[in-house]
Amino acid sequence: MLRLLATGSHGLLGSNILPILERYYTVTALDIEEWDITDRDAGNRMIREYKPDIILNLAAYTNVDGCEDCLSLADRVNADAAGIVSDLCVRHDVKLVHISTDYVFDGEKDSPYTEEDVPNPASVYGLSKLSGERKVLNACPSAIVVRTQWLYGHGGVNFISKVTAIARERGVAEVVDDQRGSPTYTKDLAEPIRALIEKNTAGIYHVANSGSCTWFEFAREVFDRLKIEAQLSPITSVHLNRKAKRPRYSVFDCSKLTRDTGFRMRPWQEALQDYLG
Repeated sequence: MLRLLATGSHGLLGSNILPILERYYTVTALDIEEWDITDRDAGNRMIREYKPDIILNLAAYTNVDGCEDCLSLADRVNADAAGIVSDLCVRHDVKLVHISTDYVFDGEKDSPYTEEDVPNPASVYGLSKLSGERKVLNACPSAIVVRTQWLYGHGGVNFISKVTAIARERGVAEVVDDQRGSPTYTKDLAEPIRALIEKNTAGIYHVANSGSCTWFEFAREVFDRLKIEAQLSPITSVHLNRKAKRPRYSVFDCSKLTRDTGFRMRPWQEALQDYLG
């Protein structure tokens, strides 16, 4: 059985996909306490100790608005540290899978983004993640970069937990209706990541549940399925007035994943039913 070492494993993504990946790999789940990925020496020690065949880099600074005030931290964790991990993978002959985001795009396109589309981040977070992608692939061309988006899942705060808590507490909720993407159940990333590893692919892949909606439409679907009676109102991104600009449109074309692995992502509505069920 191949050995997989995951960084940043206590986050939403790690909590949901690592129990699935454990069926196929011997998984070592590390978080910042064991391996701060900005520390090259610690990385060398972890790789020598655990001798992984694969490193799954889930560690990132993901506070999108926080990144606007902490540019150096965002760059250090999302870009420089990603470069360190990729250097270590080359040095120790380890396959690298690195997680990235739809925020590498500005959202000004009106059709699904492919891996060939030119990135143009509109936020510090997006800039730092794009820099990380480039550092990874420049140092380690055999790496797999998985871009995903609009994640929710068990064991952490996410859009669904936040909006339902507000609705139940206040009886009303306001949700933006001018950003469109693909809500993605974190558990649904495990099998495509495995497929990409098994097929020995390399490069960038878009991975998200199929179909699209706005955040407002997503919230309405959640409320309908949970029979929450609260008043749900659509608002604009301008009204929400957040520090970091979000992509207006960030739907992914995931056909490259299907072409190279045969794996097809299920519709977001089906994944949501699974999560809520």
